Amino acid sequence: MMTAATRIATLALLCGAGAAASAQADSAAPTSLQNLDYSYSASWGGMGVGQVEVSLRPEGAAGCYKYTNTSNPSALVRVLYGSPNQISLFCLKDGHIRSQHFESILQGDDKQSYKLDFDWNKHTVTDENGQVRPIPDDAVDSFALQQAVRLWVQAHAADSTPPTAEFTMVDNKNLTHYQFKFSGHQKVDTPAGSFDALLMERIDNPDKQGRFWLAPDRGYMPVKIETKNGGKPMVSMVLVK
Repeated sequence: MMTAATRIATLALLCGAGAAASAQADSAAPTSLQNLDYSYSASWGGMGVGQVEVSLRPEGAAGCYKYTNTSNPSALVRVLYGSPNQISLFCLKDGHIRSQHFESILQGDDKQSYKLDFDWNKHTVTDENGQVRPIPDDAVDSFALQQAVRLWVQAHAADSTPPTAEFTMVDNKNLTHYQFKFSGHQKVDTPAGSFDALLMERIDNPDKQGRFWLAPDRGYMPVKIETKNGGKPMVSMVLVK
């Protein structure tokens, strides 16, 4: 359950008409990102399963960052499913998110844990077993995808007719292509306060629902997320602080 909840933060969090990379390469493309420290309450089918802590800090060369996602599951979830965490090292290059290294760690379960290293000179990604795969120019790891979404939204929030957002995510096995659309503005009440948010909805797969409320007051980070895969229960995350 917490694995699914943590992956939400990966999607918009959640947050590429052109891919994410090309959309970011705007004349107004950012050259740096602010520090982040956010907490989300996660639920599965209406049942609280714990909290997710998100942190972004500069690390390494100028324009490079360490992005961490740490879960604090309830005691029952920790016993049954472990405590999943994610680390993404990425850099901003000409407004593009360039993933450098990614780790998905499920404590006590090496089979579901994996690492990826990116080589942009060769356009390849290598996993912890040494398997090498080709990747397209817009590929981004599952957690840095959140920042690709933020940059895309910042670039298009004022458009009179925003294009479809398209993103390519790389994980331990696959390349997954996502499409999102703007669905208007909504007020969202959270434990962290009330926000006027932009609603983005996933539209590439009718069997997989995704709704992401992104708040301009929080730099277009999500303040609420809902995802649903087929007949499985709804997974939700709400900003706590």
